Amino acid sequence: MEKTVLEEIQKTGVLKAGFRSDAAPFSYIGSETNQLEGYSVELVKLIHQRLEQELGKSIKLEWQEVSLENRFKLIQDGKLDIVCAATTINNTREEIVDFSIPFFTTGIQFLVRKTDVERFDPMRGTTGKVSIGFLAGSTTDEEFRPIYPNANWQSVSNRAEGISQLDDGKIDAVASDGILLLGEIRQQNKNISEFELIPKIPFTFENYGCILPLQNPGWDKFVDSTIASDENTKLLHQWFDSEKGKFPYESFR
Repeated sequence: MEKTVLEEIQKTGVLKAGFRSDAAPFSYIGSETNQLEGYSVELVKLIHQRLEQELGKSIKLEWQEVSLENRFKLIQDGKLDIVCAATTINNTREEIVDFSIPFFTTGIQFLVRKTDVERFDPMRGTTGKVSIGFLAGSTTDEEFRPIYPNANWQSVSNRAEGISQLDDGKIDAVASDGILLLGEIRQQNKNISEFELIPKIPFTFENYGCILPLQNPGWDKFVDSTIASDENTKLLHQWFDSEKGKFPYESFR
């Protein structure tokens, strides 16, 4: 019988975690520090720290970069024990991996240039005449794009490219989770006041969770208890408090 994740970590003394380099403010390479940083990077470090206490031994934390395309496969194949970045929990994905309880809620919005807000009113059906950048393989692609079949959808390789094209006037909007669009603007040191997220209340609600291997209830429970802990509540405040956070975010719920 295969060892559980916790048994394997106990035996090898290694926690294998995946990270994304392009999912600010959750998991990204800081533009000034050139180091891996972000809220969910700190969440994994908290899980690691609590794991050492739980197992009563030193555990090595090994990071491996993942992409939108391979993040689930690496968990399925047992190459990684956990990926906490900006992954929406949904039914299709839950057939192939487990998820932790949600650690953050955001939603799909359009990022537009402030000068285009009037023109870009989805309620008036104007989205048929606009070009919108999106990331292939994201929930925006799978669940949101079909709602606006008449828009001119342009695939971009990442949010950075989408925002550059928006800035250059090559596209009219980028569709993605609002928090990630704000994160990317800040990463590029652009003037946030030149852009706007619309609508104010997102089109969808996206609950982010950590990706975990199937059939590992002990590991699920351990990760969930960390997310529900007071230490994590402090982390969330440090990052997202609307007044004092590193990355102030107005929660819409």
